[in-house]
Amino acid sequence: MKKLLALATAAFCVLSLGACATTNGGTSAPAAGDYTFADTVKWDAEYDVVVAGFGASGAVTAKTAAENGASVLIVEKCTEGEAGGNSKVAGQLFAYGNGNVEETKKYYQALAGDTEVPEASLDVIVNGVANMAEILVNDFGLNKDDFVDWTGFPVIGVMSPEYPEFEGSETVGLWTTHMGTSDSHLYQILKEQVVKNADKIDVWFETPATELIQDPMSGAIIGVKVTRDGQESHIRALNGVVLCTGGFEDNKEMVQNYIGLTDYAPIGGLYNTGDGIKMAQAVGADLWHMHVYEGGFGLGGVSFNVEEGQRASQIQVLSQGPLNTGALVLLGMDGDRFVNESVPVRHGHVYMNGTWHNPTYPDKMWTVYDQTQADLIAEAEAIPEQFRAQVVEASSLEELAEKTGMKVDQLKATIANFNDYAKQGVDEQYHRDGETMRPFDGTKYYAFPVKAEILNTQGGPKRNENAEILDVKGNPIPHLYSAGEMGGITSEHYQGGTNLAECIIFGQIAGKNAAAAKDALPEYTLAPKVESTPTKLGEVTDLNKETSYETKDNEYIGEGTGMGGKLVVKVTMDGDKIANVEIVEHSESENISDPAIEQLPKAIVEANGTEVDTISGATVTSKAINEAVNNALAQVK
Repeated sequence: MKKLLALATAAFCVLSLGACATTNGGTSAPAAGDYTFADTVKWDAEYDVVVAGFGASGAVTAKTAAENGASVLIVEKCTEGEAGGNSKVAGQLFAYGNGNVEETKKYYQALAGDTEVPEASLDVIVNGVANMAEILVNDFGLNKDDFVDWTGFPVIGVMSPEYPEFEGSETVGLWTTHMGTSDSHLYQILKEQVVKNADKIDVWFETPATELIQDPMSGAIIGVKVTRDGQESHIRALNGVVLCTGGFEDNKEMVQNYIGLTDYAPIGGLYNTGDGIKMAQAVGADLWHMHVYEGGFGLGGVSFNVEEGQRASQIQVLSQGPLNTGALVLLGMDGDRFVNESVPVRHGHVYMNGTWHNPTYPDKMWTVYDQTQADLIAEAEAIPEQFRAQVVEASSLEELAEKTGMKVDQLKATIANFNDYAKQGVDEQYHRDGETMRPFDGTKYYAFPVKAEILNTQGGPKRNENAEILDVKGNPIPHLYSAGEMGGITSEHYQGGTNLAECIIFGQIAGKNAAAAKDALPEYTLAPKVESTPTKLGEVTDLNKETSYETKDNEYIGEGTGMGGKLVVKVTMDGDKIANVEIVEHSESENISDPAIEQLPKAIVEANGTEVDTISGATVTSKAINEAVNNALAQVK
């Protein structure tokens, strides 16, 4: 059991993530007509399919494309030792629905929450997850007798399933291909599939891609620019290019812009810098799920304060101990709490008002505790040696505030409130279990800095059920595909092992579709000269338009000014009485102005004048109608 517990505890990095490569390529079939745009590019290499990234999704894509008759090139920006992205350092667990498609679909629909996921894409994931063990057996030659179901095991078992309260969860669990976790086992199996097909697959390490090459006539991706040995090369892809470059958790600018975190550390690989996302954007790709990310598994999903560029060092892993129980709180720079410190998080998500979300982290954070807790932490050696020098010690809260920069009044109020909650056994702020709380002993105070964690991002180019990358109009960009976590299907809640399953599911789809022969590119022609007669300033404008209205005897036109601008009425007189009021032109807002437009003309006719009540909620429009009617009546002789 001790061995199993050690394996489980090591498996905190459950996600399978994309590759650390940065490249791409792809293009159409033979030339049609005189010549195509592809004939205007000097190519340095040519393959049927180019795969960008050598993680799990890249390996599966390349294997599948080769087995479908394609010549394949994998371009990878890292060295062989660094390659593999998050899929190499992940827990090697995959989500499995035990063959039950119907219940698995219910579960994944619940995971999506209120976000809309295309039914066809959802079905692809559901069918793949439901049958993932069989796919690994049938398509990769593995023995299911070696597989391990981690449901019920310590630590990992709490994620198998991760959302047991959701409908359909009973059928979904976390599995590995052998008795082991966080050992690169499954990734190495998938990598070996590429090695076995070396006669059909070339691999170029230390070869980042910089730009996709797109045919201007058809929009098809016909190749990719890469940098190899310091030289730029143009690689032709006759049938397709597949982006398997992972997410953007290692790109601080993108994380700040899309997720809003500034002080964080990545848990997985260190090379997912959003390269494929940027290249796809440059050729018109639409994006989705850019705000979605998975975090850590311990105290509020935070890490010890590692140096810039280093992997996160997680605080606790899916269990309770001296760093998430007792007289210990997690505070922001104001000195206020912002999360339940004790509840096990779900890939960084915490429970908030009926659902699970990533916390809104303060820019700077401190873990604060008392002397009794410090003794327990020291006894358990819970703080790794390299971080012990970061611990701040103080004899009072005033001194602690001075040393940490927290606001002393708020800090004192927070500790006082926490002590009250601990005594009464009810946390009125974040509903922490009273059994996990103890009042501060008031002798000494300790604090050490922490930062947020990101395991992986889920966002990227939007793809359909055929693994095709879509443009901003929802149309596939010809010959461009993706697989893995870049643009993954996860939109709200995440079930551990889904990203690794997604690498395999969409890797197979992308590999097959990219390998398929494509239609010839259109003939490349320069556009002919055309004659233009452009309008000039003042010739056409929608502002201050003069509109004439036909009137008969006893009909008068009047104007008023409403919220949207000019409002015009036609008033029909019958002797000295108003027979009709018609609004012939207006630019008022629908819904807001509708009651006044519908009711006020009738009221004016009945009152034979504008001495009527304005319509509640549409006062400005009411006044504009009255103004216009009065201007029309002023013309009556």
